[in-house]
Amino acid sequence: MKSLLRAFCIFCLGAILSIQPVLSCDVSDDTDFPRAAALAKSTKRPLLLAFIGTDWSISSLKLDREVFDQAEFADNSKYNFLLCKLHFYQTQERSPEIIRQNEDLATKYKVQDFPTVVVLSPDGREIGRLGYIPGGVKAFGAAVNAVIARSNQ
Repeated sequence: MKSLLRAFCIFCLGAILSIQPVLSCDVSDDTDFPRAAALAKSTKRPLLLAFIGTDWSISSLKLDREVFDQAEFADNSKYNFLLCKLHFYQTQERSPEIIRQNEDLATKYKVQDFPTVVVLSPDGREIGRLGYIPGGVKAFGAAVNAVIARSNQ
């Protein structure tokens, strides 16, 4: 009986851990830019395009670790936007399609510094830009929310 109960508990724990909550800050990777843009439009949420070079830019690495990788950043009670990370690696292999896509987006949005976070309205219009902001999730989230609030005035 104890082994049956233990097996049931392990099964339930595994099921709970495998459930991914629906969050207001959805994190996608560069291969999903078209999906992220379509999702932003259909859900009427702003889209953050994060142009980062985490293997060569210290500020990009800090932004990724201190903000994007934090569970608090995905807290849907505070942030209502989508995130699309656009990686510019120097040491990792990327497909030619992804490299071209990211370069085209960087050209379109005139990205010159890394990291650059371009904040887009749900319809794809640029409403603001951010870089690395010291202070972690709270400082960065407040800055994003301020950009979004200004665009809604």
